Amino acid sequence: MWPISNTSLVGKVLERIVRDELSNFLEAKNVIPANQHGFRARRSCTTLLTGLLDTWLATLDEKSGAHVHAILLDFSKAFDRVPFARLLSKLQHYGVSGDVLRWVECFLTGRTQSVKFGGVCSAPTEVLSGVVQGSVLGPLLFNVYVADLPKEICSGFVQYADDTTLHRVVATPEDADALQEDLDRIFIWSENNAMQLNQRKSLVMDISRARAPLFFEYTVGGVALEYVDRQRLLGVHINSDLRWDVHTDTVRAKAARVLGFVTRNLRGCTQKVKRVAYLSLVKPILTYGLPAWHPTTQRNTNKLERVQKRALHFIHGRRLPPPKETNIMPLSMHLQYTDLNFFKKCQGGAIDFDARARIVEGWRLRGDTNNRHARLQPPPVRSVFGQRAFSFRVVSPWNNLPPELKDCTVTDFPSLCKKHLWQSYQ
Repeated sequence: MWPISNTSLVGKVLERIVRDELSNFLEAKNVIPANQHGFRARRSCTTLLTGLLDTWLATLDEKSGAHVHAILLDFSKAFDRVPFARLLSKLQHYGVSGDVLRWVECFLTGRTQSVKFGGVCSAPTEVLSGVVQGSVLGPLLFNVYVADLPKEICSGFVQYADDTTLHRVVATPEDADALQEDLDRIFIWSENNAMQLNQRKSLVMDISRARAPLFFEYTVGGVALEYVDRQRLLGVHINSDLRWDVHTDTVRAKAARVLGFVTRNLRGCTQKVKRVAYLSLVKPILTYGLPAWHPTTQRNTNKLERVQKRALHFIHGRRLPPPKETNIMPLSMHLQYTDLNFFKKCQGGAIDFDARARIVEGWRLRGDTNNRHARLQPPPVRSVFGQRAFSFRVVSPWNNLPPELKDCTVTDFPSLCKKHLWQSYQ
């Protein structure tokens, strides 16, 4: 169990004001590095996973025998280990001073904690380190504390708060040595900043389509890290071959369990209540993390579709109305809608992610009636495997949208896109 602070409502309002102003100041000075996706405006788990998986898919498609070694690092009790003095020193280094710095110091220090079990509380103990978990300001302060971690690291490197992934294309022992050197830099940083890497939970994946694995030993503090074939990263189960059978099965099973709970407890409720329960409790499980991952095969899509069909029978009874009357998009349509909506948000600046990093504008076709928008050209791919990447997958549906839909605002796009997809649904 993690210690969670109970702060007052008025205190949270003040924290929010300080957080927003401090965040704007730090973002303007580019203090928080670009590879940090946690607890930042316009960034999320989806932006991290989409960029990371798109990069890996492109690498493996370009060379079928390529190996990407990804090291998934785990920091032990990272939020609780942050020393107050060092955090305040870093804030001062980044330009935070005066009353704001003194306010943050007062916010962090002088706290006590106790444990309550069986109705009995322990004696309060002074809290000597750690950002305040359960607070509004705590996540931003943690981001500030780890902001200098990526310096001098040459390999690929992304973070979601303390969840850190280091990756590099490895073909020779020299490549593995370079990755180990970056890992050593992170270990030295953690030692110098009172953090502790958990060697037991830090894992290595050899991401490749090659038949023969390529293993090199990577160590943290002299302890060799374990290789795994699959691992859960920010809620998505990633296989070393970047196929989605395991994640699809896991998501289907979890959604089915929640749907079973809903059907047992809401059997006598109205259709409206049942529909809201499915859309708020079950469907988010099926669609979490899209467009970072994708079922890719019809078999996997059908597995998810069967869960939704059970839900529709629960809502409407034995005889189902036509899909348009249910106003619940089939999974195949929802996959396309999610890709398009994510891409539109990136285009409109609502999401801080370069969705067009690998996409270029193509030649205008003879007879093309869309004069306001050049057709996009997907990145070159060599296999069906490369077509699974978001940057390839989204181009054709986007090109097929009418100009007025591409011109609309980010706010209006979801409803207009759904209307367009329903009109073309057969």
